[in-house]
Amino acid sequence: ALAYVTDTSERRLIELATLTPWGLPAAAVALVIAAAWPGSRRTRAAGVLAATCLVAVHAWWLAPLYVGQQPAGGPASLVVLAQNFEYGDPTALVDLVRREAVDVLVLTDAGNGRTDLLLEAGIERWLPYAAGLGEEGAVVLSRVPVTGTALLFEEAESRRVEVRAPGLGVVTVVAVHTRPPYAADGWRSDHEQIHAALAGATDLDSAVVLAGDFNATLAHAPMRRLLDLGFTDAAVQANAGLSPTWPAGGHESRLGITVPAFAAIDHVLTSSRLVVTEVETLALPGADHEAVLATISGAG
Repeated sequence: ALAYVTDTSERRLIELATLTPWGLPAAAVALVIAAAWPGSRRTRAAGVLAATCLVAVHAWWLAPLYVGQQPAGGPASLVVLAQNFEYGDPTALVDLVRREAVDVLVLTDAGNGRTDLLLEAGIERWLPYAAGLGEEGAVVLSRVPVTGTALLFEEAESRRVEVRAPGLGVVTVVAVHTRPPYAADGWRSDHEQIHAALAGATDLDSAVVLAGDFNATLAHAPMRRLLDLGFTDAAVQANAGLSPTWPAGGHESRLGITVPAFAAIDHVLTSSRLVVTEVETLALPGADHEAVLATISGAG
């Protein structure tokens, strides 16, 4: 809880904030223990009060993911898939794009020839337009025409791409990728520059989608500052609940035990001109992040 409310630059506290959603069951266990504590009545009452406050605050923080009015979208839609592609089966990704009728594929961590493997697997048959191929930074592949692209800021991994979507007009897709929190200074710098670029050069009255690997959850202060600009997370809009995306595919283990996905660090966010009507996470064989699939339409 303290890691959530503070805007820390310390690596371990940044990582600890990732676990904030799991504070609710932990606080519930603490409440049971406090209620059964064999000490004095005063000690037991203090423990129950503290644990009850923690249960309440964690439930308050999690509530937007589960409750709230779901937005109504218009007839036109754009299906966006965000995938960290440092690992993963290229053929399986092409099949996923085909099966889900993806319009825009946002790829992060796709260096070292990873996009070449995707091209060899036939992705261009389904997504003929591209931005960032053969360049540094994120890559966007699209079924609809790409009308412009540039890195979000100098030496960024993140990329701004404009696509022309039927029924929606020009949509700005920002493929987001930051350094991981174990490089705390770089993580903070990336988030600050993303925020500055979007605050200074993005018209939120237009159609804007942020998608990719943010290396941050909604419990991190830099993510909340992005939301304060006028963006809304897809999982919140669709009441999708907690949707962890990392680690996936058995890439992380401790003491010989595979660590299941526990951190929702991959996101799709939209400006107020757009709404997310459906969102889900999908496992790509071999990938260490699950993909986020979002159906986006104009606000009703």
